[in-house]
Amino acid sequence: MSAEPPTAELQVAERLQDRVRGLLLGLAMGDALAAPAQFRRAGTFGRVADLLGGGPYDLPRGAWSDDAATALLCAEVFAESGSPGCEDILQRWASWRRDGMGSSTGQCLGISAAMAAAVSGGARPGVAADPQAEPLPRAAVMAVVALSDIETAADLAADVARLTHPQTEVLGAAREFAKWVVRALEGVPKESLFVPQSEMIADGDGDLGVDAARGDARSVLRLCRGVLSSTASYKEAVLKAINAGGHADVTGAAVGALAGAAYGARSLPVHWLQSLYARERIEQLADQLLVTALTRLLEEPDKVRA
Repeated sequence: MSAEPPTAELQVAERLQDRVRGLLLGLAMGDALAAPAQFRRAGTFGRVADLLGGGPYDLPRGAWSDDAATALLCAEVFAESGSPGCEDILQRWASWRRDGMGSSTGQCLGISAAMAAAVSGGARPGVAADPQAEPLPRAAVMAVVALSDIETAADLAADVARLTHPQTEVLGAAREFAKWVVRALEGVPKESLFVPQSEMIADGDGDLGVDAARGDARSVLRLCRGVLSSTASYKEAVLKAINAGGHADVTGAAVGALAGAAYGARSLPVHWLQSLYARERIEQLADQLLVTALTRLLEEPDKVRA
């Protein structure tokens, strides 16, 4: 009979499980919380302090839209197959567009022009010229796929981002964001989370409202750093991001993923979790994703990139 693992190892495993759950739950929760603020200028709507639903897609309370749906489908591909295959991801996204597969409401809500072009297999003039931050929540999932291999996480995040947004600026932002999430999953102290500082976020005026309104990858990356650096909890971070307005769904999902990884699922408000659509499915997916990633890392450490 084998001996039980040391208590310290169990504690490490439990903390990692809590952070991976926090990442996926926090991502979906950030998307859901953002509904009333999406596409609105800061100050033109009542401050969001709870899950309300509504917004441009008239979401039920606790439901989430495209940012969570597409990221969770990325997680499903790897959790089920053990390989972060981009063709498989595109097929899942196409099913989401066609049948609402993997959505919280059974409908494809909020699909962008870039995503529509990617899943249709065609190119639309002008779409690729817009360096939006849409891939950042999906980059967070790639951090779990690679776990502590920070460069592989960055490469995988860029591979997935390239499916919809091939611009250099977006790929660089996806790589940087994945590195932040890897550090958060490892439990790196918040003051060291963004060290070394990326050149991508060295400029800018530091105005959350301006960054949220722009919605480009560089601005949202800067917003994520600013929000995490100036808050002390998941709730405080995600609400600060959402109430900046603009592309609140993307910023809510991105900040939600990063803060969820940093603080863990236990830090998420219980009453929000109780209202979050597909909570149990997301928790099971997080656990499956972690087991698959750990198994792959142990069995084929030289083949993490498939």
